Amino acid sequence: MCELYRNPRALRMPARMITKKDVHFVLVRTRFASNLGSSVRAIKNMGFSNLVLVKPECEVGVEARAYAMKGDEILDRAVFLPSLEDAARRFGYLVGTTGRFHQPKPSLVDVRSFVRNFRERFSSSSLAIVFGSEENGLSREELRLCHWLMRIPTDSDYPVMNLAQAVAVVAYEFNLTWSDESDKQQLLHEADPEENEAFLLFLEELLQKTPFPEDVRIDRIMKRLRRISARARLEKEDIDLLRGVLTRFQPKRTKSQD
Repeated sequence: MCELYRNPRALRMPARMITKKDVHFVLVRTRFASNLGSSVRAIKNMGFSNLVLVKPECEVGVEARAYAMKGDEILDRAVFLPSLEDAARRFGYLVGTTGRFHQPKPSLVDVRSFVRNFRERFSSSSLAIVFGSEENGLSREELRLCHWLMRIPTDSDYPVMNLAQAVAVVAYEFNLTWSDESDKQQLLHEADPEENEAFLLFLEELLQKTPFPEDVRIDRIMKRLRRISARARLEKEDIDLLRGVLTRFQPKRTKSQD
């Protein structure tokens, strides 16, 4: 089960990184329509759309749709399978969620560790995240079908989570990998430290030329402006705009100053 991790060939960079469309949430023997619907709502909240139901023990009907809210179209497109073995044949990788094991296992990782680099680790093949029933989770036979096992760290006094809660946590953690990518794209447009510093020096020079009351200290103003600039994460275009506007307020040079 841990060969995927140990085999260097399995870790090579894929030609196409996995996308949200490649991720499938598989619910096995779900007993309560309320949990099914709430799970679907969480899947929708995090931008995923693929649902697989393995031998559901609840009715996939009015109650489930009511709890799913705007995720009801995910229920409409759900794939029904008779067993997890069928899912194993259908999808490239199966990742089982479990709270069954309390001792470390080579193939068992916490959810955040797993999602940290999973898009680079796995090929563009489909990835199925498997959740067991509310009563006793995934059986040992079903766990053996999974390439990886994943757990949500919880407090030892009460480690058992509701199915919909577990789906929400896992979906959130997986969604972060795409959110982080958006943040990285934004960083590409941010002004570099040298550009920020040049702008702040320009601003300080402008303030020094501006008539303020004697008790106003430019150095204190600049300390505050530096903190504001750091929090604002100014882009290059922002600096160009601010510099252009502030230049209009610079005192005009007189002939005597030339």
